[in-house]
Amino acid sequence: MRQSETSSGRLFKVGLILLLLVALTYAIVSAFGGAGTIKDILKELFDDYEKPEVPETDEYGIQEALNEMSERNPEASAFVDAYAGIEDYDLELDLSSEITVGTIPYFTQWDRRWGYCLYGEGLIGYTGCGPTALSMVAMGLTGDGTLTPAYIADFATREGYCVPGNGTAWTLFSEGSKKLGLSARELPLWEATMRDELNKGHPIICIMGPGHFTETGHYIVLTGCTDEGFNVLDPYRPSNCKVWAYADIEGEIKNLWSYCVTEE
Repeated sequence: MRQSETSSGRLFKVGLILLLLVALTYAIVSAFGGAGTIKDILKELFDDYEKPEVPETDEYGIQEALNEMSERNPEASAFVDAYAGIEDYDLELDLSSEITVGTIPYFTQWDRRWGYCLYGEGLIGYTGCGPTALSMVAMGLTGDGTLTPAYIADFATREGYCVPGNGTAWTLFSEGSKKLGLSARELPLWEATMRDELNKGHPIICIMGPGHFTETGHYIVLTGCTDEGFNVLDPYRPSNCKVWAYADIEGEIKNLWSYCVTEE
C-alpha cells in the first residue's frame, strides 16, 4: 500500500511553489522596467490586450418595431420572421417584366426585395409607405421598371424628402415627383374632381390620417373608381386593396395629388 505524504514533503512543495511565484514576479517586474506594483503591471497588461469587438446594437429599434408590425399586421408576419439583419440592396433592380404601361402595379412596402432596406429611422417595410406608393404610380405611368420602392426611398433620402422622426415629406409627391418624369397636381377634396382625374387615367396618391388605414399617417394609391367608390392600393395591408366608399375615406384624407407623365 502507498504511504501517505509526510508533513515535510508537503512543506517542500509549498516552498517550491512560493519560490516559483517569486521568480515569476521578478521576471514580470523586470520586463516592465522594475517600476510599479503588481496591480499596476497587470492593469497595463489588460489595457494592452486587444478586446473583441462588441456586437453592434440595434440603434434603430428595428426588432421591436418589427414585432409591433407583426402584431398589428399579421399579413406581414412572414416578412418579420425572415428578418436577419440589414442587407445591401441593388438600386438598379429592374421590374420592367412585371409592369404594363398604363396599369398601376401593386407592391407591398414589406416585399423582401426592398423591405429590409433602411429608410428614415427604420426599414422600408414599416416606414416606406410613401416611397412605395410613389413607386407604384411612377412605374405604372412611365414604364420605368427601375423606379422601385428602394430606388425611390434612396432618392427621397438624397434629395431631403425623408425627414427623420417625421417620415416622408409631402414635397416628395409634389416637387420630387417631377424629377422622376411625372407631373403632379394637388387636388381639392371633392369627389367629382377625384373621379374626373381617375377617369382620365391619372392615379391619385392620398396621405391618410388616423382611421381605417393608420393610427398616425399613411400613403395609399387610388387607381380608379366605380359607382360604389374608389379602387385603393394600400402598400402596407393587402386586405385593404378593394373598393372603398367615398364616405368611408373622405374624413381621413389629409392631402392628395393626381399624376400623369410629364409629356402629357
